[in-house]
Amino acid sequence: MGIQLDHAGLNEGSWVLKERINEYWSDGAEGYQKCIWNSIRPGMLKRRWQEIIREGVGNETARVLDVGTGPGVIALLLADMGHSVTGLDRSEEMLKMARKNAKRLGLSVDFKQGDAESIPFEDQSFDVVVNRYVLWTVPHPERVLREWKRVLRPGGRLVVVDGNWYLNLDGSIKNRFWRGSALLLASILERRNALSRSEPDWRRKLPMTFRKRPEYDAELLKGLGFTDINVHIIDRRSLGFTEYLKYGYYGDTFMISARKEMNE
Repeated sequence: MGIQLDHAGLNEGSWVLKERINEYWSDGAEGYQKCIWNSIRPGMLKRRWQEIIREGVGNETARVLDVGTGPGVIALLLADMGHSVTGLDRSEEMLKMARKNAKRLGLSVDFKQGDAESIPFEDQSFDVVVNRYVLWTVPHPERVLREWKRVLRPGGRLVVVDGNWYLNLDGSIKNRFWRGSALLLASILERRNALSRSEPDWRRKLPMTFRKRPEYDAELLKGLGFTDINVHIIDRRSLGFTEYLKYGYYGDTFMISARKEMNE
C-alpha cells in the first residue's frame, strides 16, 4: 500500500477541526437526508444528476470510490447506472442513512467508514474516484487529492463536484436575504427545521472556503500531475425551479474531472 496518514500526521489543531467537521455532519445527518432525497428517488432531479455525473465518469462500467459519500447520493446514483461502487465516509450517522437509502432503493453499494485523508484501500484500487460537496470541507486539500490519486489506477478518473459556497453567499446582500426565504421554503417542502441549522463557524478556517473555484482546483490538479482537466459549470436552474429557489443563493456549482497519467 501507499503511505498512509494517521492521527500523528496531523497537528492538534487540524485534528480538532476534523472532529468538529465530523460532529457537524453527524448531528445534521437526518436533516441532510431529507434535503437530498429528491436527488436519489425516481424523478427529474435524479435523472439530471445522473446526466451530470455520467459526463465526468464516462459510459464504461467502472469500480468507483465515492469519498465523503454522506447519505450515499452519488454512490447510489452510480450504482443505479450499473457501476460497482464503494462509499466512504467518516460519519457513522451518515453511513446509517446511506445504508437505509440503499435498502429502500434496492441498490447494492459497499459502504465503509474511513477518512478522506487516509483511505483504507491499496494503491490503484479504483477506476474512478468521485465526490460531491466534499473538497471544501477538508483542512488539507492537496494532501487529500494526493491520497485520492494514490487509489486510482493509471488512466483512472477523478471527479469533483463542488462550489464557491461562501464567496457567493457572503459576497451578496441579495443572496443573504434569499437564503432566509429559501430556508423557510426548504423547511416546508422537506419537512425539517432548516432555519435552526446555522452556517458552521469552522468554515472560515478551511483553505478552500474563500478560494476562487474551480480555477484553484484546476491548479492543484495540474500541480499534482493530473491530465485531461475539464470543468463543467452546473447551472442551478438546470436542476429545476424548486431546487433553484431552495439553493440558488449559493450560486452555480461545478464539476471538474481529471485523469491520472498512464505511466504512474
